[in-house]
Amino acid sequence: MNVAVFACADEPAIRHEGDDVVGIRGLCREPMLLVDAVGEATRAVLLLHERAHDLADVQKALRTAELDPLGVQILEVSAGVDEVELDVAVAGLQHRAEGFAGSRPEHAKPVLRGEVTRRGLFRPPNPVYLVAPMIDQKACAAADGCRACVDVCPQDAYKWHQGRIHFNKDVCEPCGRCVSACPTEAISNPAASPTMLAAQIDAIVEAGEAAIGIRFVCSRSTQLATATGWFDVEVPCTGMVPGGWLVSTLLIGAGSVSVLPCSIGGCPLGLDQHSREAVDFARAALASAGLEPESAPIDSANAEPKEPVAARSLQHPFTRAGDIQTMLALDSFSEEAFSVVHPGSSVGVVTIDPETCTLCTQCAQTCPTHAITAAYEGNRVSLTFDASSCTNCNQCTIACPEIRRGAISVTGRADAELLRSGRRTVHEGVVAVCEICGNAIAPTSMMARIGELLGEDFDDTMPYLSHRCMDCRGLT
Repeated sequence: MNVAVFACADEPAIRHEGDDVVGIRGLCREPMLLVDAVGEATRAVLLLHERAHDLADVQKALRTAELDPLGVQILEVSAGVDEVELDVAVAGLQHRAEGFAGSRPEHAKPVLRGEVTRRGLFRPPNPVYLVAPMIDQKACAAADGCRACVDVCPQDAYKWHQGRIHFNKDVCEPCGRCVSACPTEAISNPAASPTMLAAQIDAIVEAGEAAIGIRFVCSRSTQLATATGWFDVEVPCTGMVPGGWLVSTLLIGAGSVSVLPCSIGGCPLGLDQHSREAVDFARAALASAGLEPESAPIDSANAEPKEPVAARSLQHPFTRAGDIQTMLALDSFSEEAFSVVHPGSSVGVVTIDPETCTLCTQCAQTCPTHAITAAYEGNRVSLTFDASSCTNCNQCTIACPEIRRGAISVTGRADAELLRSGRRTVHEGVVAVCEICGNAIAPTSMMARIGELLGEDFDDTMPYLSHRCMDCRGLT
């Protein structure tokens, strides 16, 4: 992978000591100068003066140079930036660019900035290309009833119809909530993949000579951190960052971590509450592990970063598997068994009420990660649950026909003992069997509930329904 770094050589000088930096005079004003400078580079990092360039023109130049603009890392550099910290930030962006796996045309969302005048219709301005999410239909669990992306999208860009998710890119304001909320990781954003985020943070931690603070920032407002020791990691919107990511950042070597809102006025998509919930969960998880905020802080990016005290090796941070690794890693710090209950947890625990559950198994059929499964054996049916597969998505509660009676509930809970215990039976019962063919009809608890709903008028019919399957009910 050949990652080149290009810097605008105009004054004030952007001083970066890397041997692989190519300075181009006038780059901010004339991005097309990149075309002759790219050479054999397949990925790029651009160091441009703050607010001195037009992103649409830069992206047009990148496409002309046959570089994917959605994977090029652009850092706006303000006057007076510390050269050492700039070197660290660039090292992080280089590794992030290396992790870019490429994009498809479906990922590009063209947006015209500003109004187009009548004269401009004859020569329309270049659009800015945002990165839209994309669904891998093979990994999507919509056919089983999952609608997690529909539930979380603030713009109603997702619709569920006949077992398939339909995505409207035109109304999408890329925020990434669908990406981090998808239980099966079927939705991707190629410009902020888990591989890229982990590579950037790893590189920053390795290159930094002092305590490192990582702050997740919204792509709508990103710039090089002005507070000493803090470095920006750009995401589509900070509302997509779950609390587990904040803890993971500390475990892979950062001394402090922070989440910044999109703007002083708050997130235009109304996702600030999710950021606050993520911070609250991360603090609760650290406290449960005996790591108080004083030693592993999650705070504003104004305080001086702390020295890392919670470093652990995580193979796949910022993924579903990484969430489990992170919670189990916290257990290694705790004197008692690690367990934290919080709605912001990306790990959940399912509870079944045996008095109201009819064992219809709709929860198991809908569960996108198969954390809940149903099994028939002889004349018995059982529901089993594996906490390490539960993402706290609550799709099972939405599917449950007896939810109003409290048949099932999901609690956001990261518990080391449950995560290690594997699959266990949470409810089981007897299945009514056809008196003619011997095939299963339905759980007896389900048949009893049907009789209860039908009422006394069907008292004579229910024994017949309970003893014969659909195929045999017409036989004499």
